[in-house]
Amino acid sequence: MRHVEELPAAFNRYRKIGGVLDFAVFEGTKGTDEEVLKAIPHALQRSKHFNQNKLRSLGYRRIKERKFFGEWYDFDSRQLLKRGSWRTAGGTELQDPTLKVLDQYKIVSGAAPCPEIGLGGQFAYAFSSPPYNLHDRPGKVQELFDAITDFILPPSLQSDIRDWSSPQMLEVSDYFAAGMGWWGVFLFSIHIPAIERLTIIAGSTTD
Repeated sequence: MRHVEELPAAFNRYRKIGGVLDFAVFEGTKGTDEEVLKAIPHALQRSKHFNQNKLRSLGYRRIKERKFFGEWYDFDSRQLLKRGSWRTAGGTELQDPTLKVLDQYKIVSGAAPCPEIGLGGQFAYAFSSPPYNLHDRPGKVQELFDAITDFILPPSLQSDIRDWSSPQMLEVSDYFAAGMGWWGVFLFSIHIPAIERLTIIAGSTTD
């Protein structure tokens, strides 16, 4: 199992515009539990401790892509959503618009829900809705999302998506302390058997 240090440019761009998810990618993997548990700490670089045995005991859920992307994503059109009710500078009311639609508006007010902490899925939310807005046009955020998801979930290739998140993640690592307040905690592993690639995705932050 080899740690991939140099990821596609979209990952670095995502971080520069304020993205809060952490990624770790490995090649030459079979996707076993032991490999995944060994790989996870590489995505938790800001942590002081990681309890592998606790995470092993909590286990994971195998999920499909629709569950992985979650409610901040229109699965049929493959578009990110800005969940909630929003008013534009021109007075237009928008309900759950796609990010590409938002390119033509300036939002002046609105309110959005947050998913329940540790209940799984919601990658699209974690990617596109950090506590402070991403510093790019909504359409550009969609383009980054497409580039990154095409890398971690190559089209037409079978995937094994595991959701390791739970309301007890603070017992696993202090990495998850910030997100337990309100924003959320996220931990996924994605294995692509055909190319033996394993991606770990972690997220936890606050304002």
